Formats: sequence, structure tokens, C-alpha cells
Amino acid sequence: MKRIGCAAVAVVGACLLGACGSSGGGDGPMATVITDRPTPITTAPSAPSAAPASPSTAATTTPTSTTPTSTTATPTSPAAPQAKPQDYAGNAPGWYYFSSPSGKFECGIAVLESSIAGCHGSLPSSAPEVPGSGASETAVKPNAVQLIAGSPAKFESLGDPKFHRFDGPAAALPYGEELTVPGSGSTNGLRCSVDEQTGVTCTDQVGHGFTVSDDDFDLR
Repeated sequence: MKRIGCAAVAVVGACLLGACGSSGGGDGPMATVITDRPTPITTAPSAPSAAPASPSTAATTTPTSTTPTSTTATPTSPAAPQAKPQDYAGNAPGWYYFSSPSGKFECGIAVLESSIAGCHGSLPSSAPEVPGSGASETAVKPNAVQLIAGSPAKFESLGDPKFHRFDGPAAALPYGEELTVPGSGSTNGLRCSVDEQTGVTCTDQVGHGFTVSDDDFDLR
């Protein structure tokens, strides 16, 4: 009866077996009952997290050029100093006279119904012949260059040297200065200047004009 009780108790736990083995009595050695140790429960290691998915399309960065854009500034000519018209006014209303500093040309600007500007003087030998003032059928050397506002400039043979100041000497217009006289209409103004190299230049407000020296000319 003790062996059976001890065997039953041994199934329950190893600690009770030790107690049965220590009690006396019985004819032979008591059978040893070995119970399997409980299998330890282990937690399976977590699967390594997946590497972050590569983006399906790689972002493309377009470098921005830092090279400065080359710009070339267009030079602008400074405005010419303006002469005072009253310093060149003649006795006749609306007339203004000037000479070149060299004395080679006498010129005038007249504000008329159609304003005019012109010069007498040392015209170039290359100037074309024009109809004579008293005999239009005869070609002669011109004695004047004239601009009527709104029309192309041209050489003329004038019987009356109208751009010469008779009541006294005309004041010299300094090189680089500009004499501007408003006209009688919106496009009737005229301006003249003198350059030491190119000579006298007079223009209207629509692009007509002349440049003349003792050895060259340009009519437009």
C-alpha cells in the first residue's frame, strides 16, 4: 500500500518522491520514477523588419545653373548741353542765327509756317550742281544747304543769302552744344549743332536733316 501511494504521489511531483524514499519499510529498493522536465517555452525571434522599400522612381534633381547671365548694357549718349535760343535771336521775329566756331559756316533757323534751317559757307567740292536761282535751266554750284521741316534736306542756289545775319555778326555755337527751336507745329521743331570733325548738323523731328563740312556732306 505504501509503494502504490508513493508511486501515485511521484507522478505528481519529484519533491514528494524524495519524501517516500526516506520512509522505512518494504522488502526491496523502491522503483525510481523519472518524470520529463517541462519543455521550456521559447519565443521565436521576431523576423527582421523588412528593409524600407526603394521608391519606384528615383527623384531626379535638376541642378540650377549659378552661372550669371551675361548682359551687355547698351551705352547711351549723354544729352547734349542746350544753348539758349534767345542768345541767337535775330531782329526778325522767329529767326535765330549762329556760326560755326571755325567761321566756315553761317547758319540760321527760322520758325515759319514750315520751319527751315540752313547754312552758307565752305560747301564741299563734291556737292552736286543744282538749278541756278535766276536760271533754273542752268546747273550751278550750290551756295546753301537747306532743310524744310518734314522734307529731305537738299543743296540750293539762293539769290538771297537768307541764313546770313545782316544786322551784326552771328554768335558762334560752341562745339557739342545744341540749339533747339520749337516749331510752329507738333513736328515742326528744328535743332542744330556743330562738331569739330563732321561739321554742322541740323535735323527736324521726323528724321530729315543734313550734316555738312568743307569736305563732306550727308543729306537725309
